[in-house]
Amino acid sequence: MSQTFSVSKVMEDYLVTIVRLEEEYGVARVTDIANELGVKLGTVTNTLSRLKVQGYIEHIPYRGVRLTEEGRRIALRVLRRHRLAERLLTDLLGVETHKVHEIAHRLEHDIADIEDYLERKLGDVRTCPHGKPIPPKEYRIEGIPLSEAKTGERYCIVKVIIDSDEVFEEIKKKGIKPGSFLIVKSEELDGGMKIKVDSKEILVSEKLLSAIIVHKVE
Repeated sequence: MSQTFSVSKVMEDYLVTIVRLEEEYGVARVTDIANELGVKLGTVTNTLSRLKVQGYIEHIPYRGVRLTEEGRRIALRVLRRHRLAERLLTDLLGVETHKVHEIAHRLEHDIADIEDYLERKLGDVRTCPHGKPIPPKEYRIEGIPLSEAKTGERYCIVKVIIDSDEVFEEIKKKGIKPGSFLIVKSEELDGGMKIKVDSKEILVSEKLLSAIIVHKVE
């Protein structure tokens, strides 16, 4: 029989912190989580153990933790509300950009009921005031390897499968992160692919293409 767990605000904070660290580094180290949240390592370890039992994270030996599909779904839902709240504060209320992160953090857990209204009021905004992408309303677990993506189409990176040090080093070097948007520019003769992430064009090796899971952005 499956078991349903409730997610507290504290756990949501952990999941959002992990997804942000994955955006930056591809993986979340325990020490980085502790530093971001301002709590002791022992507290982080205990909370991560509970999140693992509930199926929201998985451990990557010698590297840290990463979100499961369900953990990512929850984290991106909260992160979406956070970045919409930041837009509310800057675009509609005139709050200075450097002040909005902390205020939005207090709002992100409690604005689910007005999320649709807020989105309509803000119009077609795709990034927060700091330039980070606002996650789509429905996170799609299904995806395709980047190797199957079509030239000229726009995609969002759902996840990166880190199964070797080689993959880890390449995504770290090239700045490939879950949540980023990309456009396929061309397929290369050596089996790799040229993509444009934000305003930067990079070459992705044939081996890495199957490790990057994306979904098409309409």
